[in-house]
Amino acid sequence: MKRFFFTAFLMGSLAGLAPVWAQQPALLPLPYADDEPARNWVVKFAPLGLFDPDNTIQFGVERLLGGRNSVQLEAGYGFQGMNLWQQSQNYRYTQKEVWRVRTEWRHYFRRASAPVGGYVAVEGFYKQVNVRENGTVGVGCASGQCQYYQLFRAPLQKYIWGSHVKFGGQLAVSQDNRWLLDLYMGLGFRNRQIDRFTPPNNESSYYGGSYSLFDSFRDIPYSLFSMTAGFKVGYAL
Repeated sequence: MKRFFFTAFLMGSLAGLAPVWAQQPALLPLPYADDEPARNWVVKFAPLGLFDPDNTIQFGVERLLGGRNSVQLEAGYGFQGMNLWQQSQNYRYTQKEVWRVRTEWRHYFRRASAPVGGYVAVEGFYKQVNVRENGTVGVGCASGQCQYYQLFRAPLQKYIWGSHVKFGGQLAVSQDNRWLLDLYMGLGFRNRQIDRFTPPNNESSYYGGSYSLFDSFRDIPYSLFSMTAGFKVGYAL
């Protein structure tokens, strides 16, 4: 008899708790710290561009395409007043402007880590330098002694283009993985063309200005082989 009352009491208690359990909300999985929103854009700055003989202020943007691939576009501009190497030649070369463009296709080795991790990339680049070259030209020099001399100012352009295959790594340098450091090096080729004012056959030209170690317009043999190395600072959006 006691067993009957105990069994009835237990079944009644369970029946009373059933509605309470039915009203409990479903448990949701706990969030994890690794579940961060995807960052498909990286804005970059190239500090070494400020110290190039044809220096520029250069920014870039990297866009992730999904998976392991991304594309990157950089553009830079420099002018006479910001150049660190041409002060001794400001008389010979004036009104200097530098334009620089780079495009890059990049493949990350690990899909889950992009845009952080090791990568291989192929880039193409183009640079144009515009200046005014100042000097003195001797007129009527066919017989040896020039008849007279006159000052001249002529446009001078330099064009450089080429391509590199690069290997590098993009590292996170902040706890939120937004600030990035992009390190790279590579090999490739480049070509150069200089369009310079040429005096007629019976004239001779002379140029003012003192010697500079980085005279990028000198007529010297130019190697097609090219090496590149550097770093950029980026911020992921």
